[in-house]
Amino acid sequence: MSAERSLLVITDPAARSADGESVRVALDVLRACAPSKIVIPTDTADLQRALARRGRRRVVVIGGDAGVHAVARLLDRQGELGETPLGIVPVDTGSGHGLAEALGLPAEPAKAARVALGENERSFDLMADDLGGLALRSVRIGHGVRAARATPAGTSAGRRGRGLFEQAARTVSNTLRAAVGPSGHRLRIEADGTVVADLDRPVLSVHLGCDGSAAPHPNMTEITSNGSNASNGCNGSGTASVMITGHPGNTRFGQTAPTREPLIQLRAHEITVCGRDFTYAADGMPTGPVHLRTWTVRPTGWRLFVPA
Repeated sequence: MSAERSLLVITDPAARSADGESVRVALDVLRACAPSKIVIPTDTADLQRALARRGRRRVVVIGGDAGVHAVARLLDRQGELGETPLGIVPVDTGSGHGLAEALGLPAEPAKAARVALGENERSFDLMADDLGGLALRSVRIGHGVRAARATPAGTSAGRRGRGLFEQAARTVSNTLRAAVGPSGHRLRIEADGTVVADLDRPVLSVHLGCDGSAAPHPNMTEITSNGSNASNGCNGSGTASVMITGHPGNTRFGQTAPTREPLIQLRAHEITVCGRDFTYAADGMPTGPVHLRTWTVRPTGWRLFVPA
């Protein structure tokens, strides 16, 4: 990293309470290598001011997935996300850090800090929804979605530490139930305007993934968004992988429950899901319940410093 380039290090307030030692190690590495302005935002407005005044400083985020999303969303609102490569030092604050793991970033704070200081960057697609939300890697509906974890009022993170990133990430309260019931979800799913699943066939789960994060299953049936067969190797930029798993059904009147329907996988630029009160998780953070949501892939929508 050029000695002339300084850093804006945005530290999730909850990260210091959850794992202060990891935060200290990361800050020591960053400050030893470049001039660093350390910001611990108290609310969204504070974070927005820090980003607006960063100048040419490189943005490094120390925290969990919710903290990364908070920064990405504000940069996106300013129209700067695609031109602002991010450094990420993952520290689990309760919102998880699966995003960093999926992107291949080191879990050790010192190693992750050195990656954030490097010059090896990569562009990634993202999915933007119709209400301004972002999914940097994946969206899941149904099986596998968990309710947002409640943080006890008396924890050391305190109100200041929790408010910024919980609000920015729009996570839901602990009153959410699991996102799939005993009879599955009845959803209408459209891919680039073509109906690929409808309300008459309940599904167990739906997974949308950028950059091939939804890996092909050996028993899947793969179709394109216009209904024709497609090659398993299709992984074009600007489209998301859509994987739909049918619900196995229930045991009734002593009969054996039917086997799970084959997976259906396709790729599409725009995906619309509608149904009754479904919950979804964008990069592991739950939102809902909602009745309708549309995700549109934005090619090379954000940039990240990655290991060489």
